[in-house]
Amino acid sequence: MTSFSIFLQAEGSNKIEIFEIDEAAPVETLVNAAKERGLLEGDQSEFLIFLEDQEEPLVQTKPFGEQGGKAKDRVILHRCRRIEVSVAFNAHKDERRFSPAATVARVKRWFVKEIGMSPVDASEHVLQLAGTTERPDPDTHIGTLVRKGTCSVSFTLVPRKRVEG
Repeated sequence: MTSFSIFLQAEGSNKIEIFEIDEAAPVETLVNAAKERGLLEGDQSEFLIFLEDQEEPLVQTKPFGEQGGKAKDRVILHRCRRIEVSVAFNAHKDERRFSPAATVARVKRWFVKEIGMSPVDASEHVLQLAGTTERPDPDTHIGTLVRKGTCSVSFTLVPRKRVEG
């Protein structure tokens, strides 16, 4: 049997843990291991397990490798099946539901396409958590940004850097 090192995150936390999982081990072993390391609070049966940028959660009773899991995968544990994401820019505001394993970069790509922003202009803007100055890295899972007990997150598309002359 082959063992994989994977990167695991849980809802509402930017902490990344490295876990070892056997390709034949059921995915639910990740929930148990995360609980033992103090990453999860509450009933383990509530948590869904997502591979990065996958829309549907993994089946917890099936082997990790059988579901496409491989070494160095990024995995997120979350209670929400979907995250309600809103993004605002000038007079534009749009909402869409994403998997908790969707990245900030994926949300930005969707939004700039929705508003018809040119690739050059898009490269000069970043997503910022609404009402804050926090600008999550593009590879951040949106599920790690939600407040506990909610299934939503709001962003504002802002200029990367302003040069005042």
